[in-house]
Amino acid sequence: MSLSGPQVRRLDDRLAERSRGLTPHQYLMFLKSPSGALELEELISAVVVHKTDLFRDEVQLSAFRAQVLAPLVERARRPLRIWSAGCATGEEVATLLVLLAEAGADPGSTVLGTDISAEALRRARWLGFTQEQLRRVPNGTRERYFVPSGERVALAPSLRERASFQLHNLMDTPYPAPLGGGGFDVIFCRNVLIYFTVEAFQRTVEALAGSLVPGGTLVLSSSEPLLQLPPSLRVLRGEQAFFYVRVDGDTVGQGSTTTPGRGDGVKGLGATGRMREAERVVQAPVSTAPALPALASTATTRLPAEPVTEDSPPTAPVDPAFEEADLLFARVLDGAATGVADDAAERDLRRCLTLDPDHSAARYLLGLLLEQGLRPSEASVEYRRALESLEAGRARPVPFFLNPARLQVACAHAAERVEAAVRRR
Repeated sequence: MSLSGPQVRRLDDRLAERSRGLTPHQYLMFLKSPSGALELEELISAVVVHKTDLFRDEVQLSAFRAQVLAPLVERARRPLRIWSAGCATGEEVATLLVLLAEAGADPGSTVLGTDISAEALRRARWLGFTQEQLRRVPNGTRERYFVPSGERVALAPSLRERASFQLHNLMDTPYPAPLGGGGFDVIFCRNVLIYFTVEAFQRTVEALAGSLVPGGTLVLSSSEPLLQLPPSLRVLRGEQAFFYVRVDGDTVGQGSTTTPGRGDGVKGLGATGRMREAERVVQAPVSTAPALPALASTATTRLPAEPVTEDSPPTAPVDPAFEEADLLFARVLDGAATGVADDAAERDLRRCLTLDPDHSAARYLLGLLLEQGLRPSEASVEYRRALESLEAGRARPVPFFLNPARLQVACAHAAERVEAAVRRR
């Protein structure tokens, strides 16, 4: 994990509480010993974060339902196998079971939840939740698939029996497999990889891709889209989300790397009205460019336009500078998936920021490029400026930033991470 300053301080506090007078070396040896297994489990529970809700990131889930799940149910006509990697206390597992039921998936479909925390899994197995955790669940769905259970609300038994749980650390191999062997049809791994080092991030993505069946889908959070694809994955682009599809070994490196816009000959993400072909799957070739850390979700598509009527208010013209900035940013995103050199990406991002200094997505990405290029002080400046724009409300909304508050957290985490690295030098 790549720990920020506050995370390091929190870990230090927990270690001081639990080491009970042992030196750091003695405590480490105890944690590594068989007798320290319970202590290690309790330490993990003390430092990991497990705050989540059902139906988190509704926009992404809606896109998943339309672009991935519905076609999969129609095509497969068999029990589906889904894995929630980093399932915390079971909220995502319950969400996926409900989505399967609503999509009419085979009743034999199952969801596996794994987590590094044994305590979290003990809570997850009940699949019981507070009213606060269910606040995003539509009323009809809540009435249909949840039942009262003491002071909590539990997933209906008919769905709960389709869930299983397993203790697993994403740094450990082999990875879990569905009952009966083979791979998973879908793997969700959301809000986990953003805290990994660059090397661990890339290694985990490759391992997750290897756990999918050919044609299976990897779902990352809106905070961590891939800008460097392993050769086994290709991008499924939609209006509101990116998904990653495992390709057959014989097709790696084949296919187009462009997404047409409106027939205007603009390659890549295009300009206004871009990426209307939501179902188009884009094959990215093997890239020799260095891997980038996890990103806050970035793209420059426009939300579908509201229908125009006689009563519609006049729309303000879009600043041409902003249009050009978005186009440059889109070019960087396309180039990242096809191996464009970092210096070219940096040049486009700086031009983008000249046109729109409050383009926080571009500034955050520039910070990542600088950090990857071992320029942490410069990276910190960009992270802080992106954070300032977001906090002041100056940053223009981008549809793939499904939760601007989460982007703020990502910027703050990144700034603290590189500033801590500079101080340690």
